[in-house]
Amino acid sequence: MAEPGFALALWGVVLGQAGPCREAAEWALKSANLQNPNELRQAALVYDWCQTAGGETQPAMLARRLAAALKDHPPGMGQVRSGVFTAIALADIEAQASQEYLKWAVETWWKGRILPQLKAGDNPFARRGELYAMTEFIHAIRDNLRVDLREGAAKWFEEAAPLQMLSYYPQPWPAAENEYRIPAYVGRGDPDLREAVYSRAAELALVALDANAVPHQFLQGWLMQDRFLMRSSFGITYEFLWANPYQPGLSFSYMPDLFHGRGQLLARSGWDEDASWFGYWAGQAQAFIKGQRVAVKMDARPAPVTLGPVKIFFAASGLKLETGWQPPPEEGAREVEEVAFVVGLEPGVRYDVEVDDEEMAEAKTDSGGILELRFKPGRMAGVRIRKSPPR
Repeated sequence: MAEPGFALALWGVVLGQAGPCREAAEWALKSANLQNPNELRQAALVYDWCQTAGGETQPAMLARRLAAALKDHPPGMGQVRSGVFTAIALADIEAQASQEYLKWAVETWWKGRILPQLKAGDNPFARRGELYAMTEFIHAIRDNLRVDLREGAAKWFEEAAPLQMLSYYPQPWPAAENEYRIPAYVGRGDPDLREAVYSRAAELALVALDANAVPHQFLQGWLMQDRFLMRSSFGITYEFLWANPYQPGLSFSYMPDLFHGRGQLLARSGWDEDASWFGYWAGQAQAFIKGQRVAVKMDARPAPVTLGPVKIFFAASGLKLETGWQPPPEEGAREVEEVAFVVGLEPGVRYDVEVDDEEMAEAKTDSGGILELRFKPGRMAGVRIRKSPPR
């Protein structure tokens, strides 16, 4: 297995068999590098799940190895998660060190460093492995200490599910073991399937945090498709640990196919796998059209991108645009606003927006330099945008 300590300990604790647990403990004692956050996590799980199966010698030896990890406080998400696992596992025999570590992790690291970033709409867990580590961290603190670390950042966690779903390219990636949804990534070459595993695992763990939340019900409907069930030697342990096929979900096809927030923009033309997709984050843009991933060169005056009632304009191409790319709704049909985004502007700056035959209005770009504008459908009109004069 790709993570033998995790897999063997899970096998042993679920089936109540001592053999796999003894193998897991042997791996943790002889092979695990506890300077590696992933292997520290596995060793802590081995100790926590397999204490009664290893006699007296193995658990005592492993506890001594694990205790050293509580002395240092490296700030990375994976390191903190693994340290919390270790502190909880050793709480009975290393009470003071465990208490001090947990207090630092919750009060100093999470509330002092991470929570302000979440409140500001930032994303400190850019890589999917870090996002998954965060979900494990929150579960461990809530389940053992009865503290919900999501408090104070409700909006960030409400946005997590739709942001995840819209961050994938529409077309899945076929692999020998299963199909993968591929998170948007930068650079050439094939995607990192380990990131795809962590991404799905994080979503399964998010649903387990609150299965009744409407965004999580859409996410559950998104997850429970057999063709995406992870069957690799790396992914299957996460699938077995978290997936709940008996939890009802909602059809994700009813979820909005647009996300604008946290200084980024993600949009699809629909939820079919042949849909077009556009993403803008960290000052760079990508499109996925007809099964091809395309990097949009922001300084090359690119043409606007149209995705149904959504149209994306690029500041480098000029600050004049037209409304009316959607026909007016038929009689009795629901009226759908046209939504325009101008990307590549200065972040946090006010702009004057002048629409033909309308009074001038003012709008402000977000932290990513994105300006959002809304218009009634079907009305052809010119729009001019310029930076507001200093007040």
